[in-house]
Amino acid sequence: MAFETLNGIVLRYVDYRDNDRILTVLEREKGLVTVTARGVRSKSSTASGLVRDAYCYGEFVVYERSGIEYVSSSSIIEAFYPMREDYSRLVAAAQAAHIAEKLASNHAGGELFSLLYHAFSFIAYGSADPADILLCYTAKCLCLAGYEPMLTSCVACRKSVTGQKTVAFSNQQGGALCDDCDPGETRYPAIVLEAIRRMIRLTPAQMDRVRLPEEVRSALDKLLFDYAEYVLEQPIRLKNSKHLQ
Repeated sequence: MAFETLNGIVLRYVDYRDNDRILTVLEREKGLVTVTARGVRSKSSTASGLVRDAYCYGEFVVYERSGIEYVSSSSIIEAFYPMREDYSRLVAAAQAAHIAEKLASNHAGGELFSLLYHAFSFIAYGSADPADILLCYTAKCLCLAGYEPMLTSCVACRKSVTGQKTVAFSNQQGGALCDDCDPGETRYPAIVLEAIRRMIRLTPAQMDRVRLPEEVRSALDKLLFDYAEYVLEQPIRLKNSKHLQ
């Protein structure tokens, strides 16, 4: 029997049978993998450091049988525990994990893993608002997926929009529209698009620098998630608490 060691972040889990749990993991190199952890829900399964919960970064020793990856042993590398003590942190972590899972089917682990790891670290331990970390993470994920929006020039005519006080944004065309080309799209204060531009330029390790006024945060939440759902052609926003594991 061949064993393999995987390192990844648990995005979510599904309870299976009486004591088993199926974990969806963003693996550092392979991207999205699914592993079955037998007996982790039993009362006798009390081993310290066992990876069994969502939003933990762990090491898994796995083996394959009949096309299914089973966990032989596991250990927690980072639990990001403070996320479980604060509802706003937990909501941000759940949304970040949900986005990672939606993107991971088309991307290897690498950059996406790094983005999620840094986002979880700042959500759990940082001083920035978890909502700000989530918005920066979402903007950077869109770029990683190949959907970086055009923000300083009109996506239709390429004229600069930096002098406008408000700017229209087109989900369909993927960026800002000048006043002459705007057919009636949703408009945002220019500072909102500038905030996206600055967030995109940050490295994953710099995401905790983001500090947003409430009005900008609210506008960004609408713009980024509307755009993400349009280009990815699927729901991205979490609607209820069932995802908070």
